[in-house]
Amino acid sequence: MPQRAKSLANSLPWLARLSPALLGVMIFIFIGAVSLAALLRYSDLSLWPQYLSEAYLWRVIRFSLWQALLSSGLSILVAIPVASCLMHRSFPGRGLLLQLFAVSMVVPTIVAILGIVVVYGRSGWLFQLFGVQVPLYGLFGILIAHVFLNMPLATRLLLQGYGLIPAGQWRQSSQLGLGRWQAFRLIEWHYLKKVLPGAFVLTFMLCFSSFAVVLSLGGGPKSSTLEVAIYQALRFDFDLNKASFLALLQVCICTLFAMLVYRLTPTNRQDMSLLASNRYLLRDSWCAKVSDGVFFTIMLLLVLPPFVAIFDPLFSATFWQTLQSAGLWRAVGVSLKIALPAALLSLLLALCFGVLARHCLGRVGVHWLPDKLEHLSNLILMVPGLVIATGLFLWLRDFGWGLSSGYWVVVWVNAVMALPFVMRALMPTLYQQEKRFRHLYASLGIWGLSRWRLEWPLIRLSLAQAFAYALLLSLGDMGVIAIFGSQGLLSLPLYLFQLIGSYRLEEGACVAVVLISLCILLFYSSLRLIGGKSHAVH
Repeated sequence: MPQRAKSLANSLPWLARLSPALLGVMIFIFIGAVSLAALLRYSDLSLWPQYLSEAYLWRVIRFSLWQALLSSGLSILVAIPVASCLMHRSFPGRGLLLQLFAVSMVVPTIVAILGIVVVYGRSGWLFQLFGVQVPLYGLFGILIAHVFLNMPLATRLLLQGYGLIPAGQWRQSSQLGLGRWQAFRLIEWHYLKKVLPGAFVLTFMLCFSSFAVVLSLGGGPKSSTLEVAIYQALRFDFDLNKASFLALLQVCICTLFAMLVYRLTPTNRQDMSLLASNRYLLRDSWCAKVSDGVFFTIMLLLVLPPFVAIFDPLFSATFWQTLQSAGLWRAVGVSLKIALPAALLSLLLALCFGVLARHCLGRVGVHWLPDKLEHLSNLILMVPGLVIATGLFLWLRDFGWGLSSGYWVVVWVNAVMALPFVMRALMPTLYQQEKRFRHLYASLGIWGLSRWRLEWPLIRLSLAQAFAYALLLSLGDMGVIAIFGSQGLLSLPLYLFQLIGSYRLEEGACVAVVLISLCILLFYSSLRLIGGKSHAVH
């Protein structure tokens, strides 16, 4: 008993230091739980067997799974050779391409869709130049959009896997004269297979829960997904019972899929001695050059044309007329009013998760907690943001706040929707600093703000990237705002969607230029202001 009391006394200082992080995580869990509880309170469980017997539901589930598997599989298949090429070859514009990948990861979906329509549409560039008609509205269009959005993300995740390879192994493979295929088989694959399952699960969940892409390019009910079905149940029918049923069904499917993949996943651990991996030249061959050239060309054809197409209206007379529209600038103001607090809130939540996770890293009795915290932060990929927003709105309405709470619901849901991306940008650096300097800080008695001041030069770039990702994701969101949007809460993506829906395509294309330009400006401003002068995107 005295031993237990002594152990409790020793743990009290740690609990006091970690109390802000614990509070943040508990608020995250509490709001998520009450949102789902509020939604389930309006549900009638007796009707759920009837929903399960509907043929339409099973058709939606099959299509959701099929398009997500195809989209994530194609993204990974292209990303593997592209990441290998970027790792082993230096060429002019490589840094610019990596920065383009960083931006394309968080480019507003509705803008990406517009660029894809300009390139692949019925009267698009492909038809004008080669006379090729692409069946854009349906599965093929959904796959093009998902690969455009997710292949850069998968590539950057695989490049992180390459960063785990010790420099000594590269040096030894160069000394032995290994070729690209031999190095891939003997060295690279051992590390990539630790990263691939996580990258595949992330891209699968993003494609499975895709909303704007399917809504815009689905082409009808036969190409509908669970996310779109939830939106229809909430927006058009306000059927909370059916929406909650579909949401729980989506959570179950995503959870089972993630458990199945992660069960086969090797443990991914970063070497604490690695700050950067040097590049050593391997034996080259014509086969490696041809392979790199083919996949690099495929990547450029997938990524560059939609980006260029977005800026096509820049020099038109309509663009300058659009800039004079008062509605455009009201929408810009609303988007910034949502995105800035959402990004700050997402970064604060990620720091709460990160501080708690890195304290428990490798400690006896709580060594399992970091992985669980990371999985908890990824739950928003399984639970539709539309459903969380609706449940939170209903819970706030019970307290009499009603429609006035719509803005804060949008801000909160955007913050938690960006949390998985913020965590991926932040956690590797936090773990690395913990492994390298934990014992030094403990021996010198450095804690709290004193530690953060010392670590600031080392983590500020990761913090800048995390904030930039959250800012752009919130700026380009069209899911939650589609439910709560009104004349007083009309964001730039929703304004663009309304223009396209009313067949004002030229004006919509001009608004897309403003939106993507604003995203690029905010992205690099965040990196410069927070990340400092050495703000290159790695």
